[in-house]
Amino acid sequence: MGGVTELETGEVFAGRYEVHRLLGEGDRKRTYLARDTKLDRSVAVSLVKPEAVASDPEGTEREARVLGRIGSHPNIVSLYDYEIDSEGSLQYIVFEYLSGGTLTAYLQHAGRQSLDDILRLGRQLSRGLSHLHGSGLIHRDVSPDNVWLDERHVAHLGDFDSVITAADADALRPITTGSFAAPEEHEGRSLDARTDLFSLGGVLYVVATGEPRPGDLEVLRSRRPDLPSAFADLVASLLSKSPDDRPPGAEDVLQRLDEIRHASNIDALIAAGEGKKIEFKSSLHHPHGPLPEDLQKRVEYQNMPLAQAKKEVQKRLNFEVTKTIAAFLNTEGGVLLVGVDDTGAVLGIEPDFGYCQHEKPNADGWLSSLKQLVINALGAEVWSTIHASLVPYEQKTVAAVQCPARTSETWHHADSDRFYMRASNATEELTGPGLVKYIREHWPA
Repeated sequence: MGGVTELETGEVFAGRYEVHRLLGEGDRKRTYLARDTKLDRSVAVSLVKPEAVASDPEGTEREARVLGRIGSHPNIVSLYDYEIDSEGSLQYIVFEYLSGGTLTAYLQHAGRQSLDDILRLGRQLSRGLSHLHGSGLIHRDVSPDNVWLDERHVAHLGDFDSVITAADADALRPITTGSFAAPEEHEGRSLDARTDLFSLGGVLYVVATGEPRPGDLEVLRSRRPDLPSAFADLVASLLSKSPDDRPPGAEDVLQRLDEIRHASNIDALIAAGEGKKIEFKSSLHHPHGPLPEDLQKRVEYQNMPLAQAKKEVQKRLNFEVTKTIAAFLNTEGGVLLVGVDDTGAVLGIEPDFGYCQHEKPNADGWLSSLKQLVINALGAEVWSTIHASLVPYEQKTVAAVQCPARTSETWHHADSDRFYMRASNATEELTGPGLVKYIREHWPA
């Protein structure tokens, strides 16, 4: 069988695989849909091109061994068999057949995807990469061409002939991912798992925008204003030039995608109502409704200027938001929705924009003002812990602030250091022996 370069429809290849049609062709292989006559199932037979064999005679065995090392995973293409003839001139690999085709082909007719589909795809690829990286391997070729979909459109990472081990991360290798390759690969620097995460960011960019390759992040933000800002922020971090500015691992990306999915479902959060892990705040700055009774009396009977009273309301609103964030961080974590009143009515954060005195009166300015308030009240490290996302909702914008439980206590520094925690659907301050007991129980020395 030496010298075979193509397979013909209807032929039985290797005495076992009845060829149906060509599925696709890459730099190294031609892949055919075939029926395994021995086990009566559809398979994908990848015939390695003679020129690929000549340039890398060990590539097929290396890829097969990599897949054997990875083992079975629901988001990685499964290896069924491989064969190299005695002369090494004929090489082929047999994979499970995934009827949905490549992600590239799917996007060509389906176009850009909904938020749910983007997050689902991202989670699936993150799980596959996490499993791969856990085996001490770096894929080096993550792109829509190498993502295959089954009949339910579940994503499977494939094409492992460019994989290297983490121990070989300093070795110079040909770039295989093209426009999806990380800067460190273009520059010949050492690679690690974060190299694949850069490519994953490129895939998410393409799926969201419909563009053939990753590009300017402003295109993503302007073309998909319907997506929560946290998604664009995640893609921006994945596509960072420096690996140190990317998430540390695929599990961290998976966690962020789960958080985005949870915090973006405004209907479900409102329906759940305020509780130990969810709270609503009507605004960050804007005093909806009449002045609080104590301030109204001071305006009427103590000649307090109305402008001063409104500033006091704004200060209280700022305090309530940061206090709630601290309480979630000190308890079990939670989501704070800003722009939703106590009844669950969506007011949006747009009325706050005019109060962003030192920032632009828009969504970006609002986020900057929240960041400054959090840093001033809770510390800079807290801002890097929480994730604030602006979510479009019925012509308005809701801010969903995801607050994970922390491994150390969070103090509120307004006026004097205070400690808050969540109890049922309220935020409470702890002092004295109760505070000491709580800290000892939650963060033992």
